[in-house]
This record gives sequence, structure tokens and C-alpha cells, in this order.
Amino acid sequence: MKPLRLGLLFYSSGIPFAFGAVRRDLNKRNVEVAQIDRDSHIDQRTQEILFKEPNSDFEDVFRCVKNTGKRLTFDANHVFVACCAPGQRLHGTPETAFDCCADGHDIAGSHHTGYRCCPTGQSYDGYRCGGTCGNGKVMVNGRCVCPAGTTPTADGDCRGPIGCDSGITTGKCYVFKMENGHTFGYDNGQSYYSAADHSNQHRPGRFKFCGNEACTPGHSINPNDQVRIKDIQGTASQSSESQDNQWLNGASDGNHIGRTTAYSDSGVFTLTKWSCGKYCLGGYGKGVSYACPSETPSITFTLDRQACTPIEIIEVPCDIHMVENNCMWEKEPGSCGPGDSNNCRCSKT
Repeated sequence: MKPLRLGLLFYSSGIPFAFGAVRRDLNKRNVEVAQIDRDSHIDQRTQEILFKEPNSDFEDVFRCVKNTGKRLTFDANHVFVACCAPGQRLHGTPETAFDCCADGHDIAGSHHTGYRCCPTGQSYDGYRCGGTCGNGKVMVNGRCVCPAGTTPTADGDCRGPIGCDSGITTGKCYVFKMENGHTFGYDNGQSYYSAADHSNQHRPGRFKFCGNEACTPGHSINPNDQVRIKDIQGTASQSSESQDNQWLNGASDGNHIGRTTAYSDSGVFTLTKWSCGKYCLGGYGKGVSYACPSETPSITFTLDRQACTPIEIIEVPCDIHMVENNCMWEKEPGSCGPGDSNNCRCSKT
């Protein structure tokens, strides 16, 4: 009698096993997974996978153990399946590990440390989640890689294709023009940033995007880069110089973003390029939105990761007294925006 073949394979250490010989490697595999056979039929209503041999009157049923509350959960490619709690997603590969992760999490780690679900973009050292992939890289299936559409450079950064650059560079200085037409700056009376007229209380900021505390210059800002924002402009008070070079803080949940001298307390932002010279200021792992309805709005971090605040970014001198400032702008009238200094050619003397 020919035995019935169950069209399902289980993985452990990269080796397939038939259904009757399931192996588990909890140190690296974390969750029991199965690969869907092409002859299988998925019944979402009953949460069952059906297998039937050609020309047979019998079929096998594969499902999660009843009364556990777990549901059949497929990976992004709909190739592997596991039994996960409602709301979880299956992440991983046969080469790394599989696990049921909460929303906003992904597989992180290595064969040396093991693999665990960590917040997207963080690493796993064998004990805890933490740290991030630097140099514009993102965590994908436990490895730090360059985002899609970019390639690694010799110095370890990620670079987009030619002609696909944000135009914003670390170490340069910019002002932000908000949707209400006002510039974004620190309000000395309210002790937070807002979009308002220039006055003896409100001074437009001159901002640097920084990938580290030293604000190393010369790196293009890509949409998934973690950046802190430093305001080199002092406040509109007599002690202005003592109040310059401070970081925008991480105020959230409706609290207005202000400033801090501590890099560890600074907010972690992202920047996405939009059309017609516009950008959208977001957060890494969070979003950025207006704090409350106002004619002079402020911003705050929010739990909505896709929330971002539209801004126009204009490059300005970091030091208004440098003669090289003459080289920043086009010689002929025209549209100006970040990166337009490339159109200006100054002779060296």
C-alpha cells in the first residue's frame, strides 16, 4: 500500500523533514514553522490547510492545535506558516530564524547570539534588543543591509542611484518654512518650537541634521536614516550665545518639542523628500505631527509611524560672516533649494 504523502515540510537547521519527523531547534528557530506545498488548499474560514493526493478519496488536514487561541500566520511571501497569536506576524528565513513578532518588530540577531523579535531597526546581542543599524542601513531578517534602491559604499554607507539624492546633507545649516508660511524657531516666552513670525520672542532656527553627536558632515540624509536636529541659533534673549547649539528634544503625545543640551535626550527624526522642493519631517519608530490646532503650530512625536509634518527646507550659511557664502547661491535668477549650490562655480584664488 502506498503511504499518503503530506505536502508539508518542516525546517530545522536548514534541513527539511517530513511531517512524521518534526524537529525543533528552539535556540535558533524560536517557533515551529512549515513550508506550504503547492498542492495545498488554505481555508481561511476554518483556519485549516488541506492536502489531497491526486486520484485519492482521502485528504489530510493541517491546523493549529484547537483552543490555544493561535491562528495560521503566513510570512510575507506566503510560503512559510506558523501558529501565532492574533495580531502577530511571521518573520524570518530558513537561513536565520522564524518567530511570531508583534507589529513594528522584526527578527534581529545572528547565529552567534541567537534570534529574537526586536523593534524594527534594532539589533539583538544575545541578551536584549538595542542599538540600531548605522550608516543608513536597515534590519532585514536579522541582518543590517542597505535599503532597497541603494548600494553599499566603500566607507560602509548606503548610497542611492545617481540622480536620486535627497539634497540634504549632514553638517549643513537649514531653515524650515512651515505650511502656514512662517519659519520654524524657538519661542523664548513659551519655551518650545513653533512656526511664527520673527519677533523679539521668536527667532527662526538654523538647523543641522546630524547622524551622530559630533554631527559629522558630508552624508546625504535618506528616508530611513536616524537623525538628530541641532539648532545652532541662540534664543531671542540677551544671553543668546549661551543658548545656541542645542538639540531638539523628544517631547511626545501632544507635548511641544523644545530643546535640550543633552544628546541622549534629543528626538530621533527622519526626513522624506517630497515633490516641488518639499520634505516631510517624521520620526524613527514614531511619527511627527502638529501638537494641537494653532495659528502658530508646534510639533510633537506621535505613535503613528507614518505621520510626518510637511516643511520647506532652505539652505542658509552656518556662519553669516564667511566669504564663502557668496558661493552658495545661483548667479542667475531662478528657483533655489537644497543642493542648488552645485550650480554655482566659484573660482579659487
